[in-house]
Amino acid sequence: MRTYANDSPKAVCRLLALAMIVDGHLAPAELRALRVSGILQRVGVDEALFDDVVQEVCEDLLATADRRCASEVEIDSRLLDTLLHEVADPALQMAVMKAMLDIVHADEVLDGRESLLIQRGFKAWGGAPAAVPARAPAPARPSAGSYRG
Repeated sequence: MRTYANDSPKAVCRLLALAMIVDGHLAPAELRALRVSGILQRVGVDEALFDDVVQEVCEDLLATADRRCASEVEIDSRLLDTLLHEVADPALQMAVMKAMLDIVHADEVLDGRESLLIQRGFKAWGGAPAAVPARAPAPARPSAGSYRG
């Protein structure tokens, strides 16, 4: 997995991309939530750079994942912690977490892998909630991605 400078736009983009794809697919509502959040503008990222980082994330996941079978890719918890720690500034962590929460709730389905990603983020950044704040309960749906916490 590539390394990015702490608090860099690419480090932020990678976490946002993971929030979008951890459940195995990218929903249009998640892209809208990303745009509305304003996080990309805050860190000085245009859509082209974000698209490049999404491509890099996908390539890196396929190259470094613990398990690749069928259409599932697992992300090791230590690797995820390393990626989360690339965002070290507390104010930026709060902004990224808010955007990640907006993204995972955008399609009105909180997948278990999305929940694990958010919980891991809270833990890495100093506040582990008992459960991911939910907008409304929604049934889990089968999907292609996977995260192993």
